[in-house]
Amino acid sequence: MSQIPEPKMFPDIQSLATTDINDNPLAIALYQTIEYAPIGIAIFNQNMQYLAVSQKWLEIYKLTQDIIGKSHYDIFPDIPEKWRQIHQQCLAGANAQNNADCFPRADGLEEWVNWSIRPWHLATGEVGGIMIFTENITQRKQTELSLQRNEERYRSLITATCQIVWILPPDGLVINDIPAWREFTGQTLEEILGSGWLDAVHPDDRLLTAQAWEKAVKNKNLFEIECRIRRYDGEYFYWLTRSVPVLEADGSIREWIGVQTNIQDRKQTEEDLRESNTLLRSILNSTPDYIVVKDVQGRYVTLNSNAANFMGRAVEEIIGKNDFELMPLEVARKYTIQDQQIITTGINTTDEEYLCSADGRINGTFRTTKTPWQDTNGNILGVIALASDISDRKQTEEYLRESNTLLRSILESTPDFIVVKDCQGRHVALNSNLANLIGKPIEDIIGKVDTEILPLDFGQKIMAQDRHIMTTGNTKTFEEDISSGDINGTFLTTKAPWRDHQGNIIGLIGITRNISDRKQAEFALAQAKEAAEAASHAKSEFLANMSHELRTPLNGILGYAQILQRSKHLNEDERSRIDVIYQCGSHLLTLINDILDLSKIEAQKVELMTSDFHFPAFLQGVAEMCRIRAELKSIQFQYQFASELPIGIRADEKRLRQVLINLLSNAIKFTDAGQVTFTISYASGGKIRFQVRDTGVGIAQEKLQAIFQPFEQVGDRRRQTEGTGLGLAISQRIVELMDSAIHVQSEIGVGSIFWFDVYLPEAQEWVKTSQSDDFGQIIGIKDRKPKILVVDDKWENRSVIYNLLTPIGFAVTEANDGAEGWQKIAEFQPDLVITDLLMPELDGFELIHRIRQSEAFKHIIIIVSSASVFESDQHRSIEAGGNDFLPKPVQAIALFQKLRQFLNLEWLYEEQSPENQSVAHQNEFILPPQTEIETLYELVMKGNFKGIIKQAALISQIDPKYLPFAKRLQQLAQEFQDQEILALIHPQQ
Repeated sequence: MSQIPEPKMFPDIQSLATTDINDNPLAIALYQTIEYAPIGIAIFNQNMQYLAVSQKWLEIYKLTQDIIGKSHYDIFPDIPEKWRQIHQQCLAGANAQNNADCFPRADGLEEWVNWSIRPWHLATGEVGGIMIFTENITQRKQTELSLQRNEERYRSLITATCQIVWILPPDGLVINDIPAWREFTGQTLEEILGSGWLDAVHPDDRLLTAQAWEKAVKNKNLFEIECRIRRYDGEYFYWLTRSVPVLEADGSIREWIGVQTNIQDRKQTEEDLRESNTLLRSILNSTPDYIVVKDVQGRYVTLNSNAANFMGRAVEEIIGKNDFELMPLEVARKYTIQDQQIITTGINTTDEEYLCSADGRINGTFRTTKTPWQDTNGNILGVIALASDISDRKQTEEYLRESNTLLRSILESTPDFIVVKDCQGRHVALNSNLANLIGKPIEDIIGKVDTEILPLDFGQKIMAQDRHIMTTGNTKTFEEDISSGDINGTFLTTKAPWRDHQGNIIGLIGITRNISDRKQAEFALAQAKEAAEAASHAKSEFLANMSHELRTPLNGILGYAQILQRSKHLNEDERSRIDVIYQCGSHLLTLINDILDLSKIEAQKVELMTSDFHFPAFLQGVAEMCRIRAELKSIQFQYQFASELPIGIRADEKRLRQVLINLLSNAIKFTDAGQVTFTISYASGGKIRFQVRDTGVGIAQEKLQAIFQPFEQVGDRRRQTEGTGLGLAISQRIVELMDSAIHVQSEIGVGSIFWFDVYLPEAQEWVKTSQSDDFGQIIGIKDRKPKILVVDDKWENRSVIYNLLTPIGFAVTEANDGAEGWQKIAEFQPDLVITDLLMPELDGFELIHRIRQSEAFKHIIIIVSSASVFESDQHRSIEAGGNDFLPKPVQAIALFQKLRQFLNLEWLYEEQSPENQSVAHQNEFILPPQTEIETLYELVMKGNFKGIIKQAALISQIDPKYLPFAKRLQQLAQEFQDQEILALIHPQQ
């Protein structure tokens, strides 16, 4: 609608209204302009009364001419309040406009109008009223709405059909946007222009699609193709594209209209159908049954390979034929009658019958099921037949009947009581033994529960047990003493859930045995075993306790032997006799230690004392000790150490050395020719394997277990002159403490292999101690006179220490027991206390406790000296507060070392004579007598470095010429240099 001129261009409308129209040509022109205007026009005064209207206004709102002078609100009483507000705003001088508004007509209908409201002014400039300009756009609006609905319907249709619709120019190149294509493919407008849309087509389909489209455009033909199109996320979908040319009258192409339909679901369905058919065919061919499908004329529609093989033909030879074309007449007639019965009645049939092959031969017993083949509407299309070869099953059923008969015979022959119950506790089966125990015939028990056939309390107890078994599904074995009615005794019962082939619990199976006689025998055996164990423990305890009594006199013997060896007033014969006393005592101590080792193990009072040490050096020392003895017998000795083994380990070094030396010594002892091989390697599970192989005399198979028994020595008696027969027994017990066992393989005349595998933790830090000291005869203490208190209830024990210490400058006082010792501490105030453990009145543990609890004396050094063989006593003494442990018999050198260590002493040594000094500076050591060398060798083999130090002291006193040898020997022993010691005592090797 054209722009309305500003009201100021018009004359005063109010004055025109009061003027005779015929006298004013302008009024005539104005009113005629309004009346014949092509739009609706209405002019109102301030009271919204009509001053003038156009014919179009009257048409739009279905009004008559008599509205002039009437109120607009009287004509339209239901006009909305918003309109009244707009009118008032315009009467106040505002303008208003709406290009599409719904307005009610007087007849109640609605019209769509395009309206504009402007005020008109009086000559004075005041607003005289408003002018409303209206254009009826109802028809146009309806057309627009119709077009919009059609477009929405069209878009919905396209969306619902998953289609993409496009229009292309005659050359087939994209020049306009295809939003649906871009939305699916994710391409931009620039990317699809021209032939760019082909980039979204699968590479394998792209060339074919481009060629087909080019051909269709060239030939003006229908274009149709199925291809894969890439979605925005990269996944490809099958689409069907169809496009037809729209031709002009002259046959030229005006445009192409194309529709693309997403057929992914259809393609997937087709693929699924192919897979389903393939799967169905695989299933049909994989089943052991024979499956055929026939139509109502009896023609074969499909069958599996088993059925075809049974008929002796290929599947394709059978399809489309009937039984009369494939089988003997009688066989075909039989099958046809059966099939027609199914088709006629529509009822399934199942039979067991003999089937004949195509040549008429009977091929076993089959279970045949025939059912009508129906379509989705229930119409019968033919017959489906399935035949299962049950020949094996029939044979199995026969075997099952025989097995059941056999099982019943077994159940009846067993002395046990056997029962089978269902989930309700009803007896399903039982043997006659149980029926006799209950006191009723089997047929009176079947179908009943326990409370119906047994005393109520007893029956309820059994049923509760059964419910627990069936609820938990667990098998339970238990013993119980029963005394109910005629049932008395001790019974062993096993109850297990009874399950079907699917694993569902359907009842319970119980087996019970009367073990009253066995329990009585076990009780008697247990009593005998207990008595035997008590006797064994008593023996072990006796031996262990006897060690104290055995070691006490040995302490005196060996102690005074050491005191006499230090004397300067003995001639060589007297010194030799003292040496014999000391050596015999030491040998006796070794034998006692072997016996006590076994007794401690049997008494379970042995604990492994682990420490970190250098593994290769340890093994090398063991190997070198044994190599010399082997070479003395002209036996080859091979030592093999795996390079990947750890450098440091944590183990009981003493016990491990004891085991290895025992195994190696035995191998050398029983090998006269060939070799002994010592191998250390990794075994499974991260364990380390120690293996000793020899080419000795071997051990008979029946003797292999006996060799690990205490005091057992097998083989040639000439080889049994040494030892107690405890070595292997002790070694086996020690290895068992390491959670392992010694294994052996042996063959007479070939040799033996001993090995064991143990887990030895790797040690990151290991220490090889060295306590080197100048050697010489100790004659005093520099600048000190330490006070020593010796507490022991045995005079001879106190005397040994007293006579060892007082000559070199110690002030020694003695106490008979702990009580006297506590008193002497207060009186004597010693620097160091040496105390026994087992004493009357007040023992060593309590004495240590008192000392450590005392503010005045708690810092006194305490050395515990005891003949106890139990490591637990040694541990207890240290835990109680002792500083160190000195075993009895006391070794002088060990005593001196501990005193120097704890009291920080500096010894005074006897000066060497010029003769001795000259000997000491000789380049070559003079070896002591062979008896001393053999003693040293035995000590090295056992790893007894303390014994070597003590023996070095004895050798130094035999003759001054041995002093350099003894001094070097002691130094090497203090540094634990076993290989160097072996080289020293056997230089020719």
